[in-house]
Amino acid sequence: MAFATPEQKFGISLRSRSRTIEQNYSLLAGTVYVLGGIIGFFITGFGNFTEMTNHELFGIFMLNPFHNIVHIGLGAFWLLAGLALTPAGTQGVNIAIGGIYALATVLGILGYFSLLSIPGGLAVGDNWLHLVTAVVTLIFGSGVLSAGREAATA
Repeated sequence: MAFATPEQKFGISLRSRSRTIEQNYSLLAGTVYVLGGIIGFFITGFGNFTEMTNHELFGIFMLNPFHNIVHIGLGAFWLLAGLALTPAGTQGVNIAIGGIYALATVLGILGYFSLLSIPGGLAVGDNWLHLVTAVVTLIFGSGVLSAGREAATA
């Protein structure tokens, strides 16, 4: 009876190998979002946890402590994907997080994210950041960039 390896069962990579472009993107995006969330706490503190505030990061992105935690959490998932998962597993995480940010864009534009201190409308920096993050993450999650690179080296 043959046993499946942890990599085959769960998509967890146990051996070190060179990272794919999707894994490198996950590490970069995860680092940026975790650091952004941590920096956000220096701006917002820990009060008014889920209320609309006038705290801004770089004068563009609205913040509250709950918003910071969401960014730290998603960034941590990205970091784990880039460090611990196989390339296919990382692509799956990128597709999932890209879908989350696409949904966040729509809900933010419609004004349903007051809990995260994001006002509704198209002229809000957070909604544009979420849209750009969704598109770029879905591109990296789709594997299009890896397929093009593999075809060029073949």
